[in-house]
Amino acid sequence: MSQRNWKRRLLSAIAIATAAISTHSHAQDTSGLEPVEVLVFQQDSGALTEPGPSPTSPSEAPAASSIVESQSPIAEPVVDPSTYSDPYASYSAPCTCCANGCCTKKKKEAAMAKMKGAYQGVFYANDFSYLDDPCYDGPSFFGDSLKGMFNGTLDVGGEARVRYHNENNHRGLGITGNDDNFWLTRYRMFANWRLSDNLRFYGEYLYADSGGELFNNRPIEENRGEAQNLFLEAQLTDNLSVRGGRQELLLGAQRLISPLDWANTRRTFDGVRATYANKDGSIDAFYTHPVKRTAAYEDKWDATNQDVQFFGAYMTRKDTWLGQWENYYLGLNNDTTNFDYHTIGSRIVGKTDSNWLYEYEGGTQFGTNSDGTDHSAGFFTGGLGRQVAMTSDWKPTFWFWYDYASGGDDELRGGDGFDHMFPLAHKYLGFMDLFGRRNIHDINAQFITPFFGEKVKLVLWYHYFMLDEKTTPFNVVMNPSNPGNAAGDRELGHEIDVLFQIALNPRNSALIGYSHFNSGKYYSTTAGVQDLDADFFYFQYQTRF
Repeated sequence: MSQRNWKRRLLSAIAIATAAISTHSHAQDTSGLEPVEVLVFQQDSGALTEPGPSPTSPSEAPAASSIVESQSPIAEPVVDPSTYSDPYASYSAPCTCCANGCCTKKKKEAAMAKMKGAYQGVFYANDFSYLDDPCYDGPSFFGDSLKGMFNGTLDVGGEARVRYHNENNHRGLGITGNDDNFWLTRYRMFANWRLSDNLRFYGEYLYADSGGELFNNRPIEENRGEAQNLFLEAQLTDNLSVRGGRQELLLGAQRLISPLDWANTRRTFDGVRATYANKDGSIDAFYTHPVKRTAAYEDKWDATNQDVQFFGAYMTRKDTWLGQWENYYLGLNNDTTNFDYHTIGSRIVGKTDSNWLYEYEGGTQFGTNSDGTDHSAGFFTGGLGRQVAMTSDWKPTFWFWYDYASGGDDELRGGDGFDHMFPLAHKYLGFMDLFGRRNIHDINAQFITPFFGEKVKLVLWYHYFMLDEKTTPFNVVMNPSNPGNAAGDRELGHEIDVLFQIALNPRNSALIGYSHFNSGKYYSTTAGVQDLDADFFYFQYQTRF
């Protein structure tokens, strides 16, 4: 690298670092609430970062397609590859034949596609090697000069996100009767340093804040300064890598394991993970502890929750006759509340030659409840979709879904109610986040279409919710909404979600959404609940650099 380019990149790094420090130092603790993360399009997993169905990517690799398109929050079935982008891939050597026209149209399109998918659902899987591809002739973006520094060994970058919420009758968890308006802001900064061909260090800082609210914020909305990722990763062989330290987990369609990007704070774990990956698929094995979230403490970093163990194995096979096929075992033990759950499940996703789209995921859960009783539960999701060519330029996608999770009694760690562990609940069971994946039937349908051009996508999603057992619904943090009062009826109600996903460019995106919940007979016939409808309007802007 020439001395001139080195100086230019160093000055750019200093400028961005100064801006980030300035932003941090002027952030105000307006409410003492936890920071809320802003919704943003998630590129890597094929979904928007959470306003819509959660991004679906099996491990950390970019997904070929997901229940939501790569820059849209909600949309097609996820066909995620199982291997992540190679963190050790060095930047391409200078082209020796470009003068003779070696950069074909196909190679240029491949470089452009790599640019669009550079950011993943977990930033440690980001891939900026397109910047040194001699066949890349696309646009440049703010922050490009911070990639491939020091002879291609160091990438620095981040994300800034802001989201506005207007919540009617559901501030808090569930139907509460409370109204609120507030702003959520989130900043992320990362550094990926390739120490050698076989060793890298990755660190990521997160700052999440909220402001303007009347009521206490949710636990996922504020965290003023946190090490989100901090690990060493060693490439032991061409196919086997081991990572130890603080790390986010994103597996499959994120129904059970997700960093929860819709939340302002994002979820993370401390532990070790080994990955074996080749062209046919991958196998991940991990043993971790979730990280405790300390709300609004500027002088205290979040600690490991040693009382909870989360471990398992996740296998992905690509291009089988069924499509992409995933199988997994997940274990969750809690020494404080004295329960242990074990989940065995599978997922199949694909597309037929006639453009039919399909996805299935289901599993069984067993173990011991807090009261010593046996635990036996399960869940199932099935979806069938199709992209229809209405005209030569208009090709909307239709999806029909059924979601089920077993119920039981109204005790959180008792009975046979399914426990969804660490999911991206926001993506699947309604954008208002009224219900968790337990004691639930959800019959739902999606319509996804470009809207006045390819940069804007409209998502319409209808849900009809019912209880499985006539007890109580559970919220997204697995707490019973109305314990002790038997349900008067199983019908919870209807939700309609309207979302516009706006891709301003590959590094800047926006979301505009409105949701309405029409309460069902459960609310009008059950003691202890308010019979209310609810509304949710939000706007989000996100930029990455």
